[in-house]
Amino acid sequence: MSKESTPVLVSILLAARNEEANIERCLRSLEALRFPKENIEICIGDDDSSDETARIILDYIVDKPYFKYHKISEQTFGLKGKANVLAQLADFSQGNHLFFCDADIAVPEGWIESMLKHFEGNTGVVVGLTRMTKAGFLSDFLSLEWLFTLSLMRYFALLNIPVSGLGNNMAVTKKAYDAVGGYKGIGFSIVEDYALFMAIAKKKFGFVQAYSRDVIAVSEPVSSFYGLLEQRKRWMQGIMKSPLIIRLCLIFSALLIPGIMLIAIWDPLRSIRMVVSNYLLITGIVLIAIMILRQWDLLKTSFLFWFYLIGISCLMLVVHVIPGKTLWKDRIY
Repeated sequence: MSKESTPVLVSILLAARNEEANIERCLRSLEALRFPKENIEICIGDDDSSDETARIILDYIVDKPYFKYHKISEQTFGLKGKANVLAQLADFSQGNHLFFCDADIAVPEGWIESMLKHFEGNTGVVVGLTRMTKAGFLSDFLSLEWLFTLSLMRYFALLNIPVSGLGNNMAVTKKAYDAVGGYKGIGFSIVEDYALFMAIAKKKFGFVQAYSRDVIAVSEPVSSFYGLLEQRKRWMQGIMKSPLIIRLCLIFSALLIPGIMLIAIWDPLRSIRMVVSNYLLITGIVLIAIMILRQWDLLKTSFLFWFYLIGISCLMLVVHVIPGKTLWKDRIY
């Protein structure tokens, strides 16, 4: 077999903690990958789960040698949580490319091939796309929020402006990972995907925001409003370290309505034009994403998305300024 026709060895790193409700769905999607099984390894790190996660994993992979289970109980190199698990899994891995997904994710069958094709030249990291399962209006709004944000990341990437990684759908070359010292060299971060992505970009490796239907992973939405608040509090730690333009976009969205209400006192017509212009811009971006990615089920909520985005932006800003620790996976950070 020629070198050109031999698939590159790939390691998929999967951290799981108390994921008994989701892990089998994730494992089934990984088993269904079209990539040759002899050229893939799936390294699962059980982050000291206290539920049935370990039993479900071990029962599922018993006859699948390319799945490799690792019980992670100790912290190493000053790392905690998911970053600690991924650092140890990376040490165990053998692949030339490291793929990352979360335990509540289902990846598409052509995920690996579709991501690998973007690794050209000096490209060190490729970020995929994510949406939610179809489970009602809130799930649709969350899907649109993901696609809206990732569309902006795509535009910035085309301008060679790095924004963030995506820990539930991302791939890096082992060369780039080693060049930044891996998670050991980066150090602990509660937004480990952002930290790894930015470290690789700062080392002058290329980065790509993939943008096609073939790289869309499907996630389970957060199960409660409190869970949403904790998720956004964690995300804000990454956003506030991102380029200034990204932080300004969030602040602008959060303060848009209060600002327009003030303008309306002196110039009502201008305030109306500002609202309409912003609505058309945001709605236009999500409609283009829906059409390019053919996510037609989201069309019905796209015209209401602007109202959701304003609300969630305000919420994220409020959550960020309220003092307190972050709860993530039953751990306090």
